[in-house]
Amino acid sequence: MQRVTAFAGAVLSAACALLAAQAAIGASPVVPDAPIAGGTTGFLSECAPLADTAKARCYVRGLSVEVERAGDPARNLPEIDRKVHEAGGFLEAACHSLMHEVGRTYAKRHDLTIETLYTYVPRSNDPGCSAGFGMGLSMYLGPELIVEPRSLLRTCSRLPTRFREYTCVHGSGHAFMRGFHSQLRDAVNACNELGPSNAPDCSQGAFHDYWISLGGGDGTSAPENADDSPESVCRAYTYKRPCWYRYFWERKSATRVYRAADLLEQCDGQEGMQRAGCVSGASLLVSRERDPVDHARVCNGVQGVDTYNCLRGVNVPALDGKTFEQLRLIRTCADLPSATRAWCYSWIGRTLAVLTDGEFRTSGCAQLETEDARVSCTAGGARMGRPLRTFS
Repeated sequence: MQRVTAFAGAVLSAACALLAAQAAIGASPVVPDAPIAGGTTGFLSECAPLADTAKARCYVRGLSVEVERAGDPARNLPEIDRKVHEAGGFLEAACHSLMHEVGRTYAKRHDLTIETLYTYVPRSNDPGCSAGFGMGLSMYLGPELIVEPRSLLRTCSRLPTRFREYTCVHGSGHAFMRGFHSQLRDAVNACNELGPSNAPDCSQGAFHDYWISLGGGDGTSAPENADDSPESVCRAYTYKRPCWYRYFWERKSATRVYRAADLLEQCDGQEGMQRAGCVSGASLLVSRERDPVDHARVCNGVQGVDTYNCLRGVNVPALDGKTFEQLRLIRTCADLPSATRAWCYSWIGRTLAVLTDGEFRTSGCAQLETEDARVSCTAGGARMGRPLRTFS
């Protein structure tokens, strides 16, 4: 019991750190020419004792220095990932968001273009610092990308793993929002130009940026007369799951969703795809306080299609490199009724295949206990190239 309580406290602290960092990120930082003075033990430990706003700014400056010093972010961001995971705490929880700003600043300093983007994208599947830096690079290119939206696909399609390709496409939605000055309709129309295989995941990035902009975070500003209602905003678009997905995380951050009943309470009265999107988005809040395996068990407490939509909020990328935990996650599907068990295996198998660039489809699915489980998992893995709509 003590281990469970300690874990929940650690996850909650990390989630609070992430929200504090998101609130603290504003204008582009001034990148110093020398390392920040301070502590001598631990990665950027001089930032740790500061209050949250000052801490976030200190980490942005320090990370910018580290990236500049490394000289080759594509090759050296994975080493920064490693140092940040060792440091843990606020920095690990917030690194993705902090790196948005670091990436934008780096791109400006180095005159990034669409043609040179591939040179700088981190060679890593890490969903934290590396993914955030890559998205920051794409955000900087927003004004250039809106002239020729499909030009980013030349970079995304060259990336060697499915996860990095997904991150690139998702980041293009953020970039279009920056290029169109937070005008959501224009950004989603630009996403549609990427074709049906990319538009839903691109749009998820655009919707995410829209919800961020309503709070003025991450260098955004709210559009005039902005609509803050997911019911009306998402009703106007085909991509309802992607639209809802980050709404609670960005706009209802104080809401505690810990149990199945908490989840259902947030979506009472919603129907159809609006309910599907709402449940997926509210489920994402569960990941603040529960690890992916425990989160999946919460989803087992709802019924029917709500279970599927709840599972879409599980933070699968958090299990990168954790083979044993990946198997623990997909084995929770065995606890579901037969009506929902097959698509649990399929969805988790699919997302783990994305995370492992297809490896889980062969090495992981084969270790499941029943033939039906193995078949559903493998079939899901075979669909890893399709749009995800809710992921990361």
